[in-house]
Amino acid sequence: MSQADETTLSGAIRTGRQEASNTATSAIQGLAEAADSLGMRETEGKLREAAEQLKSDTFKIIIMGRFKNGKSTLLNALLGGTTRPVELDGHKGPMVVDDLPATATLTGVSYAEEPYVRAVSFDGETESWPLAKYLQESTLGTDENESQRRFQSVKEFEMGYPAVLCKEGILVYDSPGLDEHTTRTLITREATKRCDAAIIVYRSDVLMGQSELVDAGSVVADGTKLFTVVNLWGNRQPDDRLRGYVWNKYVRDQLGGATWNNQDLSQRDIYFVNADRARDGRYEADDDEVESSGLADFERAIAKFLLDERQRVHLEKFVTQASNLSKTIDLQISQRQKAAHLDREKLKIAYIDAIPKLTAIRTRPAKLANVFEQYRGEAEKTVLRSFDVTIARIENELSNHLMSEALPSGEKFTRVWRQKKLQEEAAKVVSDFVRTRIEQWGSHDIKAELEPLLERLTDDIEDEVAAVARQFDEIRVQLGWVGPETTGSVIGTTERVVSAVAGLVFGDIVGVATGGAGGLRGAAGSIGGAIGTGIILGLLGVTAAPILVPALLVASVVFGMLAGGAGLEDRVKKKLLEETRPVLVKMPAESEPRIKHEVTTFFKRLEAVTTSELAAVIEEEERGITETVEFTQRQQEDKEQALAVLTETAAAVADHRVALQRALVRARQTG
Repeated sequence: MSQADETTLSGAIRTGRQEASNTATSAIQGLAEAADSLGMRETEGKLREAAEQLKSDTFKIIIMGRFKNGKSTLLNALLGGTTRPVELDGHKGPMVVDDLPATATLTGVSYAEEPYVRAVSFDGETESWPLAKYLQESTLGTDENESQRRFQSVKEFEMGYPAVLCKEGILVYDSPGLDEHTTRTLITREATKRCDAAIIVYRSDVLMGQSELVDAGSVVADGTKLFTVVNLWGNRQPDDRLRGYVWNKYVRDQLGGATWNNQDLSQRDIYFVNADRARDGRYEADDDEVESSGLADFERAIAKFLLDERQRVHLEKFVTQASNLSKTIDLQISQRQKAAHLDREKLKIAYIDAIPKLTAIRTRPAKLANVFEQYRGEAEKTVLRSFDVTIARIENELSNHLMSEALPSGEKFTRVWRQKKLQEEAAKVVSDFVRTRIEQWGSHDIKAELEPLLERLTDDIEDEVAAVARQFDEIRVQLGWVGPETTGSVIGTTERVVSAVAGLVFGDIVGVATGGAGGLRGAAGSIGGAIGTGIILGLLGVTAAPILVPALLVASVVFGMLAGGAGLEDRVKKKLLEETRPVLVKMPAESEPRIKHEVTTFFKRLEAVTTSELAAVIEEEERGITETVEFTQRQQEDKEQALAVLTETAAAVADHRVALQRALVRARQTG
């Protein structure tokens, strides 16, 4: 394999990042040093972490589309060669490409000097695979049942690979075909929520069928940047006829835009790429071929998005976080400056009187456990009750659905073989119907049912956090450091806890620096969605049972139905319904442990993040008060010297905050 020094995309990202983040990173590090000088360990740690994340953030891109549209070929082209030779057994890139559908499940590729592959199961367990095994065994076989058996427990693959593109902080996901399997499609949909951009690949010779457009639109998460790539098949060129067809089919008919009139399709993020030529050109170090294939134009468009839009939002996230933390530094400096002018003995007495209040505050995080337990119980009952109702509805509607479905076998087989095919087809109709309805319940229905409950929970969390902050403000007033109108501590403390919880709910999505719109209450819907997704992946992904049990009923239906041919299809359906009803009746009880596990797991995670963050805030606030009191007990000469240092620190913090805003303005100007 040829080695590539740099790709269009990776080079642009390297330059843009260095220019955009240096000023902000330096300012955040300066704030961390100020926090360190004041003994604010938690604040210092968060600022240093923010600086590191600003420097090392990963851009995430997912490639999606129907089977055999050229997704894996395009990804191999984007990966663009390696920083060192890799033995790929003749493959041009780490993604396996075949003349039959190949991609079995989601694969995320990030940079690593030494290639590695990990298979991640639905329960979070990982298994290491040699790259050679991945190249041989990660693809779909010719037997669909065998493929389902092999991959039913694999949620996704994590791959480390020395790709030049990934070295610049890009993680790229290859996804299975959108119409391959409903659970795989759900996994792909969830993955888009973690991604900055999604690339939908169509092929020019069978272009943009209506179901294909609907599938693509339904999978991409709200807020994910969408690029459209038409993979030029064979020697097809992007002439006006093709451009006009794509524009009218996609922009006009799907998006509601104007009719084609020689518009620039790139304004709608639509690009034409010959993926085969792009891959060959990239791996053969033929820049002219890469350019003429259309890949270079597409890479420049992605680079522009990542730098002009995503980089700006990314920078804004950490600038906002650092600015909020700088307020706590200001508060610490201010209270020390004011305390220095107070009577030492009176302050000491006031501090002793405040100790019981500080002790009481330390118990507040533990009390949140009762709040979470109350709402966990309510959520569990809500989910179980809702699941029971959903299964009952499925049972009531299944008969009409199955009996109205025309099975494709018809009269094409002899009686015995026709019976077998009809049984398989009817079982698939039943299984697909049950699976689809449960996925709809987990993705939409339960989210809506949980939202009012979760809004009450988030309100209670915010109230508790605000109460802690107000108690600290009352202590500062008692000590004479601030006036009774002070609310800065309430705002700062709430922002810190909300931000931590939002990080759990929204994952690595940027723009959630302070918990999104509406604070934690605004995240209630996303919390419900996360719970629902966990439940259905637990039910549908960990094992084939109970959802796929109807497919196994074929064996029990085969015997006792050989006599007679008239009305065979209806008799097959009725027999299958008879066998399926007991399965549905038992399904709520059999699913209850998994549902309880998923609800409990999420609430425990939410509780751990909330209480640990609140405890860290309390510890830092209490330490700040104690150290301020100790500061006032110093001799006058030492105190004056310390006050001079505080003045210098306050000026430095103000300068760093100005630098952060300048960096943000510069980032916005580039967009």
